Amino acid sequence: MKIVGFLSLVFMLLGLSGCSFKETNLKPYTYSLEPMVNLTRTNTPNHDVLKIARIDAPSGLNSRAILYKQEGAMLPYKYGTWSETPPLKLQYLIAEALQDQNHFESVISGTSMASNNLVLESVLQNFEEVFDANDNSYVYVNIRFRLIDIKSGNVLGTTRIASKKTVTKQNGAEGTVEAFNLATKELIEHLAVWINTVR
Repeated sequence: MKIVGFLSLVFMLLGLSGCSFKETNLKPYTYSLEPMVNLTRTNTPNHDVLKIARIDAPSGLNSRAILYKQEGAMLPYKYGTWSETPPLKLQYLIAEALQDQNHFESVISGTSMASNNLVLESVLQNFEEVFDANDNSYVYVNIRFRLIDIKSGNVLGTTRIASKKTVTKQNGAEGTVEAFNLATKELIEHLAVWINTVR
């Protein structure tokens, strides 16, 4: 009995050391949201100056944590974080893509002191990875937009744009980030189509 107990203890210690060895091999990594957005460029821009206002978001999304939802609970990846919070990065990506498209005379950030006649207000409602009961997952990005004419105060249009992309690599945060890039790319493309028809 003593020998059996001793062997059990040895195997248990080996198992624990194996787990700790795996843990020490995982290194923290910072990911950047960098979708490959390539909008069709307009030859003649209109005379509007569009300001991209700071994107509002729930407090949980104003974090550099890469979040996933499993069994109703929202959890952060332990070994992966964003280089910037999703709302801040999305504001920059939207401004850059719409400026490159050349539909507007100018596209400025929310902190710019330049004068503008239009403002795009946004609320980030979802930016998460969702797991199902079979441990398959997808990312879900959902933003509500509102375009406002500054001089009149009129709301020119509102829309909600959402994108869902399957996570094909279940190897931690890397596959999740790839899916977020695809979803963000699609969302910005749909935003560009919508805002160009509104103004």
